Amino acid sequence: MIVVTTIALLVLAGGLAVVTAKTKNLKLRAEGTTIHDQAAEDVLRLRRQETLADEFGARAHAAQVELDIKTVRACSLQQQATDSRSEAVTSRVQLEELRRQADRSDMTIQPSATPRLAG
Repeated sequence: MIVVTTIALLVLAGGLAVVTAKTKNLKLRAEGTTIHDQAAEDVLRLRRQETLADEFGARAHAAQVELDIKTVRACSLQQQATDSRSEAVTSRVQLEELRRQADRSDMTIQPSATPRLAG
């Protein structure tokens, strides 16, 4: 009977050791899975952060391009205004010269035209 009890105790201790080892392994696997899950979540969070940074960078670049386009357009409009102003000044000078020539022509014609009307 002592032998049977000893064997039973050894079987029970062995079974307890197996259950304890399996429980410990399951716990370690669960912790390992948790660490892996946390690492995967961290990778996803980091990728989202990088994507957001890339998006902000792209928006900033687009805004800079728009600003450059508007600057070029403003310079073009300023040049058109300058050219138009120059053409207007040139036209005004030509018109004034034409009026002076017309006034001189009128002066030469008027003295001879006046006696005809008087007579």
